[in-house]
Amino acid sequence: MKKLIFFMSLLAFCALFSLNPVREYATTPADYGLKFEEVSIKTSDNYVLYGWLYKPNQEVYKLIILSDDGDGNMADLIELASYFVSLGYNVLTYDYRGYGKSQDFEIKPDFYIYAQFEKDLNAAIDYVKKYHSRNRTIHLYGKGIGAGLSLAVGAMRCSEISRIIADSPYSTLDDVQKAIKQVTGKEVKLPLGYDKNMLEPYFALQSKGASLSGILLIYGKEDPIYNETMMKKIAKTRPSLVQMEGIKKSTYENTFSINKEEYYNLIKKFLS
Repeated sequence: MKKLIFFMSLLAFCALFSLNPVREYATTPADYGLKFEEVSIKTSDNYVLYGWLYKPNQEVYKLIILSDDGDGNMADLIELASYFVSLGYNVLTYDYRGYGKSQDFEIKPDFYIYAQFEKDLNAAIDYVKKYHSRNRTIHLYGKGIGAGLSLAVGAMRCSEISRIIADSPYSTLDDVQKAIKQVTGKEVKLPLGYDKNMLEPYFALQSKGASLSGILLIYGKEDPIYNETMMKKIAKTRPSLVQMEGIKKSTYENTFSINKEEYYNLIKKFLS
């Protein structure tokens, strides 16, 4: 019985590092009475992404873009989006290609990430700059692969981005591939022929990012993959900008849910 429980736990843990696109939305902002509009976002390679733009009741000029972890779709971010709205932000969530109502794109679950997702986040930023130019302050938030993308893309576009909140980001794709292999025995596939500066935080932040106003790295203190060592590798690229916060008794899976009040307070303090 113990061996079975261990095996099932290992399978569940491995699944955390697999892309898992979900097309149907289990819930929408309308179910919670949140003020929002549906938006279409066109990428540089002509894919059409689907997004939700949340709006506070009062007009504000700050906006944050949320990038998901590749497991599910943007409906998983509704609660977090509502928190940023309560802080006085317009909030844009979007689905990567192949997720939710975004345009079809083949997603193979043995891939850790697709290089094309970088184009999706860049398109979200371009959309905001073009159609919501009154939002003079733009922040990024990401979880998992979305955290890594937010750091890399945000660094390369640091003249347009103010602050970045990254929950459990990877430092480099080689680092995370090796860590996953060591912990789970699973060999995840990585993209080939991509620009490291556009996809990997360690290289992007070394190249650019000096004009960012700040970076908050959140990680689970019990996480064997996105651990303190990985966060320190990212932090040393821009030590004057980075704040590291480890969540006690948590892993990547539950940094947010284990203590929502603590999580929210970290974000509120960082953005204040």
